[in-house]
Amino acid sequence: MIDIFKIKKNKFIKINKINKKKIKKEYIWIDLINPTNKEKIYIKNTFKQRIINRSKLFNIEASARYFKDKDGLHIHSYFFYKDIHDHLNNTTVAFIIKKNKIFSLRDIELPVFRYFKIKNKNKKLVNYNSYNLLLNLFEIKIEQLANEIEQLYKNLEYLTYIILRKQKKQEFNTSITILSKKEDIISKIRICLIDTKRALFFLIRNNILNYNQKEKSREIIRDIESLFPHNESMSQKINLLIETAMEFLNIEQNRIIKILTIISIIFLPSSIITSSYGMNFTNIPELKWKYGYPITILGIFILNIIFYFYFKIKKWL
Repeated sequence: MIDIFKIKKNKFIKINKINKKKIKKEYIWIDLINPTNKEKIYIKNTFKQRIINRSKLFNIEASARYFKDKDGLHIHSYFFYKDIHDHLNNTTVAFIIKKNKIFSLRDIELPVFRYFKIKNKNKKLVNYNSYNLLLNLFEIKIEQLANEIEQLYKNLEYLTYIILRKQKKQEFNTSITILSKKEDIISKIRICLIDTKRALFFLIRNNILNYNQKEKSREIIRDIESLFPHNESMSQKINLLIETAMEFLNIEQNRIIKILTIISIIFLPSSIITSSYGMNFTNIPELKWKYGYPITILGIFILNIIFYFYFKIKKWL
């Protein structure tokens, strides 16, 4: 799928039909969502722009994510999203900027892009170019990540209540799994923040931004740096809650083992007596006692009572 936008009378407009005579001036953003080979060829023939292969999006080296060549300025940046199964993840979006046009290549529809298009639909844009567009996308991305961190904090407050008070056994038992997922989300947010910061530094170092754009880039970097402590705090809190939950589980397991051990000790004399009279010896004098059986049962009962009260006095029960 291809979405093409232009700036007309300081307005951001989506177009359905391209005027080839105005390609050099009017069109500012060509957004490709999981494009087919036919669509890539169309972009190449129409805009004289080669689109990179999808396999190159997964390189993690800085030299492969932020570079400049004959096809333009390349920035491959992570964007945070939620899939159809409500799993949170990062996906790489490739940006190519050339001759005041920005080409974006992505696999799926993303909340940041959708919100950007809605936000700028009727907004008046003055002196707007492809770098402003890219910086606005990054700004919205950081806002999204800040909201995710805030939502995580609220979720952790609830999990803290469940773990420390152990209100519901079923919720407590699943809390460690939930916390592990939250830790995974925190790590993805951290990667996304670091990646965006690197991309902004790359733009600043290459001296391709004007003064206002550089100031905006630095402002976004400051916002990113302000989120790092919150992100780290969330990570520490998650690890602390996992350790606390594990300690509670260990205490519960130790309590169960302790009870089983005490029960086995209480019935240990009974086991000794019954096993003694279960031997297959010919001469066992007690077998001929008239009241041997009731005396043995009574002895077992008395020993069990003695051991039970002994453990009670010691406060082991």
